[in-house]
Amino acid sequence: MAGKPVTFLALTTAKDFIASMRAFVTPVALGLLLIAAALRADAGEDVRASPWREIAPGVQAARGDELGADARWGARLSLVDPAQVQLSVQFDPQTPRIAEWRARNPAALLLVNGSYYSLEHTVRPTCDLISSGKLVHGAGCHVRDALYLGAQASSAAGPAARILTPDEFLASDWSEALKSFPSLVRGGVPGCLSAGYCAESSRTAAVAVLRDGRLLFFATQWPAVRRDVARFLAEQMGAVEALNLDGGPEATMVLRGEQIEESVATPGTPLPLMLAVLPRPPAHAPPAPPAAPPPSRPTGTSPPATGAPRRAP
Repeated sequence: MAGKPVTFLALTTAKDFIASMRAFVTPVALGLLLIAAALRADAGEDVRASPWREIAPGVQAARGDELGADARWGARLSLVDPAQVQLSVQFDPQTPRIAEWRARNPAALLLVNGSYYSLEHTVRPTCDLISSGKLVHGAGCHVRDALYLGAQASSAAGPAARILTPDEFLASDWSEALKSFPSLVRGGVPGCLSAGYCAESSRTAAVAVLRDGRLLFFATQWPAVRRDVARFLAEQMGAVEALNLDGGPEATMVLRGEQIEESVATPGTPLPLMLAVLPRPPAHAPPAPPAAPPPSRPTGTSPPATGAPRRAP
């Protein structure tokens, strides 16, 4: 009996000790975590969860509002490393819809609409483009601030994907390229300052080049003012160069594995020009086959009517 009070006292002392240690350790541990987070922030590391999700090696996607874009735009962005993918510029005067483009490019990681097209006697790109090494002349693209996107070099030793002025662009350097307008960012400075087209509110699509050489594709499901998009790409996303693509109902961005309803797209809209981001074939593998040829039309038919000839602004 004499030892029981001692045992009780020992247990009581142990419980008090554990409780006091918990009271001490918890704020210390929390303080250490806060100090570690502060040090990471000082080092330039973003301690928040990244809004970017990986679609495939070399391709990431995020919502615009998670990156500082106006939530009313309904913007989607895709970050593409040209060293890890293959880019293909595709043109079809039969004006496929997005579902047809997906069927032709089943391996595509990303589909984005291209530049403008013109409807006169036939469907033609407004500006020149190069598809599978073949130059396709445009109907007329005499715009002062039109630029080229060199998407895929003609050889492995060729230049990396980039945005170029007409004076810098050499067709023989590229197997895949397109021309569009207007420029949105030049040398890291927002452009598109005109009082007309750049001040209009419309669904918008664009491609930009970042400082590290990656491509940034941008598209909105709802209207946006292009000069505001230019500022967002330069100031929020760090774009060095950016180029406007066709917009309005043609603005399209569809990622692998998502439903059309989840994408930036208008299912019934004709899309003669498409830019496909494809997996890069292994070095020892033969080049990827071209996209499936379009189905032939019955004799005497023509592309679906879309009202008055569509001209780029």
